Amino acid sequence: MKYILSVIAVCLVLITAKLYIPEASADVAGMNYLDLRRDYDFKKAVRYLIENDYDIEDSIEDIIEDCQVSYGEIDC
Repeated sequence: MKYILSVIAVCLVLITAKLYIPEASADVAGMNYLDLRRDYDFKKAVRYLIENDYDIEDSIEDIIEDCQVSYGEIDC
């Protein structure tokens, strides 16, 4: 009986955690990763930020794991 109650308690904790932990989504205007890679305006905006905002290099390296920015190029 204790085993069943323990399982129920763990399930309730997991369900509650699922309700309060937000899910991340990388969709922009309904476009997924492949759509964004093909979108000229999106690529142009990212390129502009990398080339003209020197502080963004540190931000990108802090936010995106395993990525390095050098000479205006992102290497992941």
